[in-house]
Amino acid sequence: MKQAVLSNFDLPWIPLTGLILFVFCFAAYTYWTFTRENKVIYQKASLIPLEDPIKASAREGGNTK
Repeated sequence: MKQAVLSNFDLPWIPLTGLILFVFCFAAYTYWTFTRENKVIYQKASLIPLEDPIKASAREGGNTK
């Protein structure tokens, strides 16, 4: 059945367009991730698990109870 469907598939531009779109988006997101301007954002984000939530809440003026 699969062979019969694929043998009658006459729209090869659809998977090719999907592949090109995927490669373009992957390259754009990879470039955006590794640009120098975003280094500060990722350094701050990498320290989030190490922060003490009580101290962070007090620093922001939140309730410490």
